[in-house]
Amino acid sequence: MPRMRAIRAIRVRPDVLDPGEVICPPYDVIPPQLHRQLLDHSPHNAVRWILGENPEAPLGEDVYRGCGAALRSALADERLLREEKPSLYRYQVSHRGKSGEEYLLKGILGAVEALPWGEGVLRHEEIRPHTLERLIEQAHCTGIDTGVVMLVCDGLEKILSEIGAFPETGELQFEKPDWQGDVHSLRRIDDPELVAQIESRLESIPSAMADGHHRYTTALTLREDPEFPGARLVLAFICDLHQPGLKMRLTHRVWTWDSGRNIHSRQVRDRLVEVLDDGDGDPWSIEIPGGEVVDLHCRQDASRPTLARRLRQVIDEIGNLGRAQTPHQVEEGRKILNDSEMGVFCQLPPVGRDEFWTRVLAGEIFPPKTTFFEPKISTGLIARFIDEEDQR
Repeated sequence: MPRMRAIRAIRVRPDVLDPGEVICPPYDVIPPQLHRQLLDHSPHNAVRWILGENPEAPLGEDVYRGCGAALRSALADERLLREEKPSLYRYQVSHRGKSGEEYLLKGILGAVEALPWGEGVLRHEEIRPHTLERLIEQAHCTGIDTGVVMLVCDGLEKILSEIGAFPETGELQFEKPDWQGDVHSLRRIDDPELVAQIESRLESIPSAMADGHHRYTTALTLREDPEFPGARLVLAFICDLHQPGLKMRLTHRVWTWDSGRNIHSRQVRDRLVEVLDDGDGDPWSIEIPGGEVVDLHCRQDASRPTLARRLRQVIDEIGNLGRAQTPHQVEEGRKILNDSEMGVFCQLPPVGRDEFWTRVLAGEIFPPKTTFFEPKISTGLIARFIDEEDQR
């Protein structure tokens, strides 16, 4: 199903520049404080390609044009290079969990054709128009593709081993730690026969978008624009959903409002308990300002919508509570709650891998931020232009 393609990628010249100095998280998980930290980490960090030189500057045309110019300048100065032959990459990253345990995420890095949802890859998340508009503006102004979408599938490593594309296959380009100590390894596969086998075998298996719905939709929007012939492809990493190195984290929900809305936190909490407590299953909880935590349970199975969907439906029935905030940490959610006059903080259980896969194959679309995959695929590993045809 996914039409993965080898590309003549732009990447760091490791004989000139340490790739670990360039690698940074994707734009949407970089707050201003981290933006500044990355700028200070290295004058070559790829944060300049996606958010610019000034953490305080509002994102818009001027910043985005500067981002595109920064990447082009690095290529012109030969700090970056463009591959001579179309290549796929065996990529892996060693990262640490919250308790210090080490995990390894591995898969294939390249590009994927931007085909309509369901023809190329399966979608599982709602698209937010304001996020899509911002990414389209960014693409128009920069003319570059730096953000890597993450695809997941079932049994990838078994398929790759059958054709000889092992984690150690390919010429090692670099193995370097990034700004926070995660170690990235990139191996180039440019043998035409092996590349063709990988492309062919990947197209025969179902895959789902884990992270990058808006980047992929941006490519769908631009793919017929003659100014952006390269937008028919988008940078992509595909990996096995069930590998231990891929984590599915919690994403909680907090609704807050002022007392002028004439509805008390206890009323909302009690209604949620009445409708959503299954009595058994995975534990979750609801907290209100100054109130005790109420423990609930949810039977998470694919016979009905996700808890996040059912939770939003009840909130919508109550009405006038605004948009939820979606913190990943309990401490962050509790702070949001306690800084408010009224509110409910719902600490949700994660969606399991098997449940996720069953729902996606059935065509279910989740509310935004129902899933949160880690680690995020970094910016700065490879890049490409979208304002020119990709040369194979």
